[in-house]
Amino acid sequence: QRGDGEDALVAAIPKAASPEPRAAMLQSLWRYSDSASAAAATPYASDPDPKVRAAAVYSLSRKPIESSQAVLTTALSSTDADSAAMAARALGILGKKEAIGPLGAALDSGRTPLVVNSLVALEAILEKNPGTGVTDDRKAKILAFAGDANGNLAVPALVLLRQFEATDRDVRQRLWSIALTGEGRRRQVALVSVIAALRERAKEALDRASQAPDPTVRAAAAEALAFLPSAAARPYRQQLAGDKEVLVRLAVLSNLKGPAAVRENRDLVNSALTDPDPGVRAAAVEALGQLDDASILPLVSDALTRSAADASPDVAIAAIGICEKLRSAAPARAIVEAAYKSPKTLVARLARRSLVLAFRADRASLPAPEYKPGRSAADYAATLAGARKSLTARVETARGEFTIRFAGREAPMTVANFVKLARAKYFDGVPIHRVVPNFVIQDGDPTGTGNGGPGFEIRDELSPLPYDRGTVGMALSGPDTGGSQWFVTHSPQPHLNSLYTVFGQIASGQDVVDRIEQGDRITRVTVTESP
Repeated sequence: QRGDGEDALVAAIPKAASPEPRAAMLQSLWRYSDSASAAAATPYASDPDPKVRAAAVYSLSRKPIESSQAVLTTALSSTDADSAAMAARALGILGKKEAIGPLGAALDSGRTPLVVNSLVALEAILEKNPGTGVTDDRKAKILAFAGDANGNLAVPALVLLRQFEATDRDVRQRLWSIALTGEGRRRQVALVSVIAALRERAKEALDRASQAPDPTVRAAAAEALAFLPSAAARPYRQQLAGDKEVLVRLAVLSNLKGPAAVRENRDLVNSALTDPDPGVRAAAVEALGQLDDASILPLVSDALTRSAADASPDVAIAAIGICEKLRSAAPARAIVEAAYKSPKTLVARLARRSLVLAFRADRASLPAPEYKPGRSAADYAATLAGARKSLTARVETARGEFTIRFAGREAPMTVANFVKLARAKYFDGVPIHRVVPNFVIQDGDPTGTGNGGPGFEIRDELSPLPYDRGTVGMALSGPDTGGSQWFVTHSPQPHLNSLYTVFGQIASGQDVVDRIEQGDRITRVTVTESP
């Protein structure tokens, strides 16, 4: 039998005495992506029990393989909206043009999760199959979604429009209009799409965006440069790489796609290794990692040394990841061993994990660094007692408010950390820096880059609480790296279970969560104790 447990699970599924354990086992098969897991799940995709059906479709969808295409296409018509949406996502990953028709038909379903994922899937399929397209009535539908009041529909529709011919007048007019005069995230996405479609012919839009007073628009201009020939993109990258805003400098590095782009902009990457912002330096290390070349390891080592005084562990995390990729090169292990000696417990523990799992070091020879308690036993007892009270948080935004009911019994320290930050007004006025339609909204970074935090980390508090629709969790960049960034799910996300701390659930206002768009700001967070 295989040591990862797949054989045991597959054998146990038909022996389950009731639907609940069968569904749990089927759902766990998402961790495998092979013919055995697909063969085990496929018969249950039409099971009479809705929980079993949903679990089987989820496993087939999360890591789809080609043999599941027909079952996934059938699942688009599932009565369970989340299962249908997962099937649409999977068809996009598979990228077969035969799915264009069924996904196009799903746009008429009226079920928002399915429509969102179908839009995303169609974009992925058209990207993988140049020369294919959709019918005129489907194109009209997508154009209508691009102007929808719901940003979760409008944003993926605007992304999808970049796949249509630049000569399509209706598409071109819609993208130009929003790129030049739109607002917020929609303008940013339309800008990238119009440049992706028109390339050098979109120079007017790119010129205006790269000089816009709004840094999020300049960051979108940096993102769009990935669609231009290197020579055309180069002057804009040089300009934006020196931008005063971290968000813009970060976008330049994050959108160097592939080794060729990194080599052609190596001077900008090398310069970013000394940037004052640790997130930018980490992005530079990650960009170098795309080269898959051991000659970069001295630069990675220098970046790790330079990051020793950083409050953020971002550079160390990036450096350890690069060394794992290049572990056959002698300097890689030495760099991770240096990280293991870091006075920062988090960095040392991540390095130890890497040495054991990636470099096959002897676990017994590497004692696990211990976190030192920062408070007395009495302080912890008081914190635990406070977090276990019936606490709620009212989160106010321009689109309305929603309420979080905390899970203080399951995650007392995480709740206490959130409450302390909220009462210190840490979240007030902070932008919601990440929205992935039908997945999550994410907040808690005052810099708006996705790299910011409070300057400390908290331990994970993993529990059996599932990631259902409206679950509130802590964002991480590795084990025990939580701090202030948190997220709320739009839909069930079982693959997050027991990997990210669950510390709350939306008690009211999920419709507000669904309306929030990237870049919206939290006005105020108010914590109260309920009876």
